[in-house]
Amino acid sequence: MRKSAATELIVKSLSKHPYLWAFALCLLTDPLFLGAVENIPTAAIAVELLMVLTAAGLLGVRRAKEKKLSAAKACSVTVSLSALAVLTLPLYIASDNKAVWHFIGGIVLITILCLCADRSRFKRQLSSLFIIGTGFALKLCYVLITPIYIRQHDVDHFGGEIGHCGYIDYLLYNHKLPDFDIRERWQFCHPPLHHAISAVWIYINDSIFGVETDHARESLQTLTLFYSMCIIISAYRILRHFRLRGRALYIPLLIVSFHPAFILLSGSINNDVLSVAFMMGAVVTALRWYRHQRLWDIVKTALCIGLGMMTKVSAAAVAVPIGLLFLIVFIKKIKTDLKKLIVQFAVFALICFPLGLWFGIRNNIKWDMPLTYVQPMSEEALQYIGDMDFSDRVTDFSPELFSDVYQQWAERNEDGTVTGYNEYNPLISALKTSVFEESIHEDKFREGHTPIIASKILFWSGAALAAAAFIAMLYVCIRPKIIRPAERVFIGSFYVTLMFGFYKLAYDNPFTCSMNFRYITPTVVIGSLSIGLLIKTLRRRKLAGQVFGLMSIVFALSTAAVYMSLK
Repeated sequence: MRKSAATELIVKSLSKHPYLWAFALCLLTDPLFLGAVENIPTAAIAVELLMVLTAAGLLGVRRAKEKKLSAAKACSVTVSLSALAVLTLPLYIASDNKAVWHFIGGIVLITILCLCADRSRFKRQLSSLFIIGTGFALKLCYVLITPIYIRQHDVDHFGGEIGHCGYIDYLLYNHKLPDFDIRERWQFCHPPLHHAISAVWIYINDSIFGVETDHARESLQTLTLFYSMCIIISAYRILRHFRLRGRALYIPLLIVSFHPAFILLSGSINNDVLSVAFMMGAVVTALRWYRHQRLWDIVKTALCIGLGMMTKVSAAAVAVPIGLLFLIVFIKKIKTDLKKLIVQFAVFALICFPLGLWFGIRNNIKWDMPLTYVQPMSEEALQYIGDMDFSDRVTDFSPELFSDVYQQWAERNEDGTVTGYNEYNPLISALKTSVFEESIHEDKFREGHTPIIASKILFWSGAALAAAAFIAMLYVCIRPKIIRPAERVFIGSFYVTLMFGFYKLAYDNPFTCSMNFRYITPTVVIGSLSIGLLIKTLRRRKLAGQVFGLMSIVFALSTAAVYMSLK
């Protein structure tokens, strides 16, 4: 067997089954961390140290076999790396932010493994693996420092009867769907897929593997970490679908892999992240179907949309651009492939519609609940902003709204007076919550001024990238020959659908929480793809790559600085 055969086998396996590899990696980390740094058993440290030492040994052997280092120098490198790993152990034990050390350990592991591989043959794959791997290490670090009740949305608490936690508990202990009008309990209106999977996960960990109940609940973030990684993998496949390579591939992949929106989703135990994972999976399979019109691709598209809607109804947004794609292909090939397309569309409908609509139809029949029902909020809530005209909210870009990079919420003092203001401009709110959760403010960081400075850099670099991505998307959608016309329609309509839904939600539900970026996270992938396509097509692509490369590196580094400093 030639020396690159093992590397080639692993790279091919990663390329063919990336979601399975990501799931296996998350399963491997679960017993070592159980979703929180406080749950890390003593043995986990020894396992991670052994992995680093093994990787260091493999690197030395590899370099010696390739004759890039003499046997003595290779042995010296291995011993030095091993000694460094052992000597840092006391620093880890004494640290009050152990998650950062696991982040560093993950970076060391992924770096060594990439160095062990045959970079001359697999440069693109290994560079992409390094970017995705370091993004995974940062997400794991965030998960470890984020309890299941911190920086969450609508979860309430386990042991209660409302919120996403109450929903999961209900399915876990009753083994059936709610037999009452689900509008009576907050957040029970959502389809049950995510909550059912979570209930099964807790049961397996608690009842089968004997994990303490609270730890089993905390380990739900292993699932959400996996879902978040599925989004990144799908983004990579979308970028490769358009044959991006070099900087045109690495820059958008770096933006997606390190984007705070997906870091936040990796630790969020509500149903947002799974629905987005299915949406991005549907985009991947729909684009593949467009190229080849294979039955299996349309089946996978139907499954992704149906299961996405079975997770959260808003996942139906992806059906609009996919439906337009279907229509374009149908018109184009009506004379040659009419029978084939009708059969495929029928199969799509038979799979997608029952999966996506059964829960809503059930509730409509039993309790006359509208299919598009949204949990109402009281106008007495302090965050209510319905007293402002919507047009004023949308058009107000006063400089003072940017004086603080964190989303603003009014507060009521003990004497009843209200201080501060509620964020009211949807676009500004989206920019702020795209890089910071609504509960992240200056007092949420560990001591030191670095996170505060990094926060400002993160916000403004993120805003600059968002503006550049929007311009790039317009350029891609308007200019011919960059991508196929149908793909331009697909990208443009997907973005418009998401943004229309976002502004409609902000209009129909005039509350600050309704303007959170979590409702439009797929726009990160759309924008990053547009930047990659722009770099690929510009005449001065080297200069464009350097500019966007610098912007993306600043964005990624400030993201890491902020999200490793949270408490």
